[in-house]
Amino acid sequence: MSVEAIGAIALSALAQPETIRTDAIAPTANAGIKGADFMNVMGAGLSRADQSLRSADTQLRALAAGQDIPIHEVMIAMEQARMDLTLVVEVRNRMLESYQELTRMQL
Repeated sequence: MSVEAIGAIALSALAQPETIRTDAIAPTANAGIKGADFMNVMGAGLSRADQSLRSADTQLRALAAGQDIPIHEVMIAMEQARMDLTLVVEVRNRMLESYQELTRMQL
């Protein structure tokens, strides 16, 4: 299965707009990506994925308990959580592959 490159669109989906600076996604000639910016983007993405997983779990538990919750809202929340988790796993896989590639480089 081929996985396409994670670009600026995927990074913007990971974080909330107020936590991303424009030079963190598309660096200009005089502005580079700093470690703190990367950490902020990754932290915001993990927080968003955690929030969506918790929300889906809460809605699913409420539905199982017999509360009057529309099934379509539960399914939408579960699908959003699945997509967020898939994105987090793919970013982790890409980072791990990059690290392994760096360790294989001969200096």
